[in-house]
Amino acid sequence: MKYIIIIAMTMISAFASYFLKRATAEDKVYKIFFSIYFYLGGFLYVTAVFFNIWLLQILPYAVILPVGSITYIWTMVISKKLLKEQITPRKILGICFIIGGVIFVALGSR
Repeated sequence: MKYIIIIAMTMISAFASYFLKRATAEDKVYKIFFSIYFYLGGFLYVTAVFFNIWLLQILPYAVILPVGSITYIWTMVISKKLLKEQITPRKILGICFIIGGVIFVALGSR
């Protein structure tokens, strides 16, 4: 259950970044504050922070922060699917290193 919440926290954080990116589509900086995407992104970040705080109470810090890097994987998927950004082989290699690191950290915490 804890690890499902970690996955949810990382997905929420990645979508928060996505909505903030959408908010920056406005041509004037002050218009960002009138974008629904700005507030949705902020709300999702705060939600992710609360999950993070709760998880830090029940799991070691040395596990939560490295496993939190799964956010970068969701960010890559979101950027490809929703923002139509280019995913290079170097980025895929980086994601593979992240996955490997998360596995080592998760297995080492048992």
